[in-house]
Amino acid sequence: MNSMEVHYKNSFAAIKIGNYLAENMDNAAIVCIGTDKCIVDSLGPLTGTLLMKNNFNLDVYGTLDKPVHAMNIRDYIKFLKKKDYDNIIVVDACLSNKKSQGVIEVREGPITPGKGIGKLLPEIGDISIIGIVESTDKNFHNLVQETRLSLIFNMAEIICQGLVSAYNMRLTESYDQASISCL
Repeated sequence: MNSMEVHYKNSFAAIKIGNYLAENMDNAAIVCIGTDKCIVDSLGPLTGTLLMKNNFNLDVYGTLDKPVHAMNIRDYIKFLKKKDYDNIIVVDACLSNKKSQGVIEVREGPITPGKGIGKLLPEIGDISIIGIVESTDKNFHNLVQETRLSLIFNMAEIICQGLVSAYNMRLTESYDQASISCL
């Protein structure tokens, strides 16, 4: 499984994310990392909230009301290990160069939350969805002041649509295989 990148404005972004993730949706949990206290770090909780509003059928951790963030992530990691999921899919915001702003990257492997701002937090996840929300060229004060909520919200919508699409593709595939085995 190689990584996949797509800009959130690409009209096929949600479908590309869905196609990439579809085979990993069985017994999966979605962990959306970040906080609603800072726009630049709200991609995860916004995505989690949108998934919950869509009545998403997998376990979702991290919403605007109940975020997964630096202060509680270790507790969530312990909790998730006990749940024995096949895949933990993690959503988080990321900083990169200005040219990459708006890119959503999906890749195999964990996320190291807080790395972009120098925090030392444990890795989490089997599959990572990162949204590049801002440039590393800015100092933290400017990141907080200049990041647009509309960018974060639109990226969260695309990631949510991609996850819903992946789940629905997996359901359709399971249904098709069950129909074939009944013949």
